[in-house]
Amino acid sequence: MKLRLQTDYALRTLMFLGFAERKATAEEIANLFNISKDHLVKIIQQLAKAGYVNTIPGRSGGVVLAREPDNIIVREVVEMMEGRSRVLECVDDPSICPLEPGCRLRKLLIKAESAFYETLGEVSIANLCVDSQQGGLYTLISKTV
Repeated sequence: MKLRLQTDYALRTLMFLGFAERKATAEEIANLFNISKDHLVKIIQQLAKAGYVNTIPGRSGGVVLAREPDNIIVREVVEMMEGRSRVLECVDDPSICPLEPGCRLRKLLIKAESAFYETLGEVSIANLCVDSQQGGLYTLISKTV
């Protein structure tokens, strides 16, 4: 499975907001992760529409988490950003596969996809924001303070 860049940026934004525990601007987040501010603004709008963040308009505005980080499950964010697309078309529609019934590849792909989403479902944004004082967000954010 390959996630789109927008999903990566959405998760990074939520992680930053969860770790920093404060309001931030799209420009600040974009600069921190070296991504396009215009692109990030569109992603923030998607996150706001889905209820993950609140946006505050105006000169002293910004973006904040709309929920506690432990109530934002990574699987839900990925599904919202990506849609729940299948690895191959045959996963949803076995009639298109000349190997059905009994295709072992289809069964394997269903199992793998389920494991992927199950694993993401076990992790919240809070789990990704644990302050280890080594690498990751801690190092990146401490450089900007």
